[in-house]
Amino acid sequence: MQAKRWMACLLACWTVSAWSAERYENCGKGWSIAEPPHRILALNQHSADLLLALGAGSSLIGVAYIDDDGALEQGRYRGVPVISRQYPSSEMLYSQRADLVVGGFGSAFREHLSSRQTLASHGIASYLLESGCDGHSLDYFGQIRQDLKTLGQLLRQPARADALIAAMDADLAAAAALHQGEQPLSVFYLDSEVNGLDSVGKRGFVTALLSAAGARNSFADHDSARLVIDSETLLKHDPEVILLADAVWSPARRKRQLLRSDPALSQLRAVRENRLIDIPFTQLLPTLDSGRVALELARRLKTLRTSL
Repeated sequence: MQAKRWMACLLACWTVSAWSAERYENCGKGWSIAEPPHRILALNQHSADLLLALGAGSSLIGVAYIDDDGALEQGRYRGVPVISRQYPSSEMLYSQRADLVVGGFGSAFREHLSSRQTLASHGIASYLLESGCDGHSLDYFGQIRQDLKTLGQLLRQPARADALIAAMDADLAAAAALHQGEQPLSVFYLDSEVNGLDSVGKRGFVTALLSAAGARNSFADHDSARLVIDSETLLKHDPEVILLADAVWSPARRKRQLLRSDPALSQLRAVRENRLIDIPFTQLLPTLDSGRVALELARRLKTLRTSL
């Protein structure tokens, strides 16, 4: 009889736990989390930005891997402690006692940290921004909408998520109106100069961002996310504009210095005529600010058209 009572109690507890779990879709799989999350970790800067915009507030207990350090102050990012300059160790991660870990890139849950399945086995839920999922489509703006909707659901902020989506769509519409009827400008995106001229091909988000702003990626015919371009190939394409990522690990000023001092690259018309645009690295990732970035980029490209 006592065993039956114990089993009944166990089943009742399991039923309560099952009903209290919040289920959500991410990267094409089903996940669950105890609702709502109270201790959240963001493992990349752009995932932290999204959580803050959704009102995570004091629930965001730590961030890691800040690419643009302009908002850093005394070891904090927008008031949130920075627990690691890059990805934290597993020991550091588990010591935070998080109930939700959000990553911006797939690398956040691979070599540097425990896998999402392992985290789940320890009672820690996880979310990877849809653009970081394996095999994701090229509908980057659709993925941003999905991130906002899902995380808005988990944070009990669906109205705020809808407002952010509406604002992004309004900015995209305004950007499209600015370049309507115009011939797209050719743009070379320089992500990093550390190990050659790193750029993106058709599958990179910057290609979609440039398209939304009224331009075309000079190397969009390469069916890849990332690629390295040699000087000779770049000179043959001779883009009208060069877009420079400004990151902690590869500042835009260093890229400008390379372009202007290199005997071959300095002959590019975009360099000779100073049609270079700097944008912070995290603004060149698919985030809730991507509509605003596309609009601002469309305005800057419209101004540059007058010098062509």
